[in-house]
Formats: sequence, C-alpha cells, structure tokens
Amino acid sequence: MKVKSFAILLLLGISAAANCQEVLAPLSTAARPPAAKSADTVVLELPFFDDFAEYEGLPDTRRWLSSQAYINKDYAPEAPTIGVATLDALDADGNLYPQASSNLFAADTLTSQIVRLDSLTGTYKRRLQPSDSIYLSFFCLPGGWYGNTWELVGDAPAMQDSLFLEFYDAAEGCWNIVWASAGHDADTAGRASHWPWRFVNIRIDDQRYFTNKFQFRFRNYASLDPNPKSGIAGNCDQWNIDYVYINYNRTVADSMFRDVAFVDKAPSMLKNCQAMPARQYSAADMAKNLDIRIVNRYNQTLASNYLYKAYDASGQQIGQYDGGFENIVPFFPNGRYQEMTVHSKPPVNFAFPTSSTPTTYDIVHIVREGVGGDNHNGNDTMRFSQVFDNYYAYDDGFAENGYGLTSTGSRMWLACRYDLRVADTLTAIDLCFNRTRKGENEDVRFQLCVWTCEDGKPSTLLYKDPEKQTPQFDGYNGFHRYRLSQPLTVNDTVFVGFEQLSNDYINLGFDRSTDSRQYTYYRTGNEWMMSILRGSVMMRPVFGMAALVSIDEPDRRHSLTLYPNPASETVNILTDDPVSDNAVVTVFDIQGRTVLERPYNCAIDISAIPCGIYILRLTDKQTGILTNNKLIIKR
Repeated sequence: MKVKSFAILLLLGISAAANCQEVLAPLSTAARPPAAKSADTVVLELPFFDDFAEYEGLPDTRRWLSSQAYINKDYAPEAPTIGVATLDALDADGNLYPQASSNLFAADTLTSQIVRLDSLTGTYKRRLQPSDSIYLSFFCLPGGWYGNTWELVGDAPAMQDSLFLEFYDAAEGCWNIVWASAGHDADTAGRASHWPWRFVNIRIDDQRYFTNKFQFRFRNYASLDPNPKSGIAGNCDQWNIDYVYINYNRTVADSMFRDVAFVDKAPSMLKNCQAMPARQYSAADMAKNLDIRIVNRYNQTLASNYLYKAYDASGQQIGQYDGGFENIVPFFPNGRYQEMTVHSKPPVNFAFPTSSTPTTYDIVHIVREGVGGDNHNGNDTMRFSQVFDNYYAYDDGFAENGYGLTSTGSRMWLACRYDLRVADTLTAIDLCFNRTRKGENEDVRFQLCVWTCEDGKPSTLLYKDPEKQTPQFDGYNGFHRYRLSQPLTVNDTVFVGFEQLSNDYINLGFDRSTDSRQYTYYRTGNEWMMSILRGSVMMRPVFGMAALVSIDEPDRRHSLTLYPNPASETVNILTDDPVSDNAVVTVFDIQGRTVLERPYNCAIDISAIPCGIYILRLTDKQTGILTNNKLIIKR
C-alpha cells in the first residue's frame, strides 16, 4: 500500500511506452500559508461544530489551538460536505517533519480550544453531567480515495500508521486515547458502499471530562515510503476529517443531519481552462454546463434552491442563474446526490465581456434547504475567481502531487496543448516545481520548447530556448517565471513545454482536482504519448511583453538604465555592473518581433525605428544574464 503511488503508476507507464513512464510522487513540501503564532486560548460552550467549509489553510483559531492540520477542498473528493481537515506528514510550514523516516513517527496534531463540559451558561443555565448524553462525532477517510489508481487523490496510510482521538484529563494533566484507527485504504469499502467515509460517534460519559477545561485532539503517526528513486519520497499517509460535532441530547445512532450542502469546490465557468489570457478569450470559451455536486445529509427528501451569480471587479452583477426549488433525495443509503439537472448540471447562460484588459470575476454559488436554510449554512456557499490575465492555466494553483518522467534514455520531453484565437507573443512560461527532500531535483536541467500541432499531437519544433534552466522555487504560490530568450509570435494551436536533459526525476507540480490529460503529452525517442493521469501539470504559458519586465531577479540581472527615455535618435545604456565584450542589445516591438539587434555599446542608434513603445533587452552571453527595460521612442 505504501508504494502504490510510485510502483503501480510506473507499471502503467510501461504499458504506454517501452522506455518512458509517467510517475506521480508525494510532496516533500507544499504551498501553505505561513504558520501562525500559537493561538490564544478560547473557552467555548456546546455545541461545538466545524465542517471546514468556510475557510482554507490554517485551522480556525476560534475553534482550534494547533496549526499543523491543513484545511482544504482538494484532498477528499466527495467529502461529507465541502472542505476537510487533512492530517499528513507535513508540518505547519508545509515541510516534511524533521524526524520523518521510513520508521513510524509522530506527525500532525489538531487540538481543540477549551470546551466547557461542566455547565451551560447561556440561555439555559445548568450543570452538565454524563446523563446528558453528550457525543463527539466526526467523519474520517484515509487518503487515496477509491477507483482507478491513476485517478486517486492523496496517499493511503499503511497498516503500521494510525490516527488517534484523545481527550484531555485536566485533573491528571494528561491525554487519554478514546479511539484509534490503523492505516488502511478506502478502495474496498468505497466500491461496496459508495461511501468510504467512516462515521465515528464517541459518547463522553466519564466524569473526569466534565470540567471547564475539556479539550480533544486528533493525532496521526506516519512513515515514509522507503523509495530508492531520488526525488520521489515525500508527503504520505493522509487522514481526512470532516463534520466534527459535539452536543448533548444525542444518541449513538445520531448520524443524520438536516443539512443540504455543496460537496466539491466551485468549477471554472470556462469549458477547458481555469484561467486564460484576456486577449484570447471569446464567448465560445464558456462552458455549456457546470458539474455541481449537492448532498442531502438528512434521512428524508428535502426541497432546496440552487442559484449562482457572477460579479465583475467593481461588484457589478453581470450574470445569474436561478434553478428554482427541486427535491433532493437523501444521500443514504444508496450514495445519491442531487439528481435534478437544473441543480446538478446548471447551464452557463451568460458570457463574460470580451476585453484585452486583465480582470477577475467573482462567481458565487448558493444552495438553500427550503426557504430559510438549514442549521449549517457555511457549506451552502462556494466561490470561484475567474481570472483573465496574460496566461493559460489548466491547474487550480494547488499541487497534490509531483509529476515527472522516468526513462532509460538521457532526454525526455513534456508538452501541453494551447489553442489560440488570435496571434500572440509567447514571452515566458510559469512552472511550479515542488521542493524535494535534500534538494534532489535542484540541479535537473531543462530547456523551454514550443511545437506546432499536427493530428492533435506535438509536431515541428518551433522554438528551443538556448538557456539551460533548473527548477526554481518561488514563494507561497509556487510558480517561477522562466522568460524566453527570444519572444515568439504564435497562432492557432501550439504545444508548450520543455526538454529535460537527464533522466532524473524533476518533480513538477501536479493538480489532481482538474483534468487536462487530453492536452498533455510526453515522449522519449520519436513517439509522443498522451498522459493517462487524471490531473494537470502546473505549467502556464505567458503572453505579452509585460511578462518580460514584470518579475525581478536581483541575482541574475544587471541594473539597467536607459536615457533619454523617451528617446528619438540615440539611447544611452547605463549599467552598474561590468558587461562582457560579447553582450548583445535587442529591441522588440509589442508583438515580440525583433526590430533591432546590435553588439552592446553604451550608445545605440535607434533613428531607423518608428515611434512607439518597445522592450530593450541586454543579453550578456558570457554570463547568461538577461535584463529588460521599457523604451519609448518619440519624435
């Protein structure tokens, strides 16, 4: 079970190509918000409830003290309701725990704030006691989900791994185990019941917990895969927790909740992409229908209303859809979601305005049980930010895995397809690489490439960047911008990617929540193969000259000043650093076409260039340093 994410996918790759395999790896680090300082202690009263639907990232300090667990909408398909808490082998900063090894080690802890079990102090003031039938319940799912191996999200804990629930004994100052589960996968149970989630309901009837200092916590123990392949060992043994609820007057069979809710996160309104360049968008890019999963967690059929609204950057509503009221059957016992298509597959009945100006739209989805809603309305709303900027994105910006190729040869190629409506200038490629333990992938070299399309596959090589790149790791969002040495005008359909110059594992970010495998190809030798892995490699082609100067790289740039600017006949180039004798000055127009190229000189004649806005690039061929600055020619 522990090596499933590597070994089985490796065999699948062998069936596709004799000498090249796609391999998914767990993450050694993950993009997470900065770890918070220790939360201030808060004293809560019953009921306690958190379904992790209204936030992501760190646990809510109004309910939880610790910050190691990761709140997300990615690691658990078909959650009880949208959003889960994931415990794994990564710490609060998104790094493997220092003690992580193939031996069992203590990993995440999710600790509650203090919950008063001694009394109620609100409207109904009274003491609490064991006879009040207080239960703590939650849903639990091991990582990995069920179904086809190449479509799974997360990693199932092995049998030696475990998850514990503990209660705090204030009088003794110690934690007591009240429930535990050994590692297992969800496959068998999921296929049989359509519901691999396990419902756990623990009665609190021990007098020592009926104090004003009661706390509970979840803890997991993990162990890394003993994988010999460099760059592959990483995060593993996920446990997903949802719908944590404590209250009195409950029963052991109290597993049904009058709650109509969303299950998965909000989808893109575009049929193929999560984001795209504003200049490339047209109404034809809109999806025809959306896939919305809505659940009824009650034991009776209920009536619910579903709608969505779209807002522009100024808050002006530009589109809406109201599906009206429809009955929704209970999820149990047959694993059924909302089946009425006006709610489950709502039409996209509007189009975003066409504009070349980058902008973002806010899409708000709302479901309500009856007229007033149910008791848990946090899971009744979800949002999606539709971005139109200067790049294409198939991924949602969150990597659940690492992606790479293995081969007996020395070189490999990866390419993704993009369909352009109008000719545009490709100027950069954003790549999200995962950090690996001990930095095994930091020196893997690759060169950016662009191909034409023929019969739906990459064909003629249009461009191969002369600069040899290596994985770079940038900040919370994780994308590093690799600028092309020579901007390239492209149109129609192109494939964008890179040639890897060794057979080391490169560990590119891989998003499991979206599915663009039909646009993803890889090869060694001469034959291109379509990916079989459900998901999207985290590669984003960037268009337009603004990308050339949008991100500074202080360690790889000269300080470049142009004067006068605007200029008319001659422009002077001033740098603070020495420039080698074989440096070159290139001037590009806004379409990315080269209008002038000269050996470097501190003064360049521009009299033959028409008035307009240009990009002047200084390329030091000896050091590989590139520097760009905007040049305005005016007469």
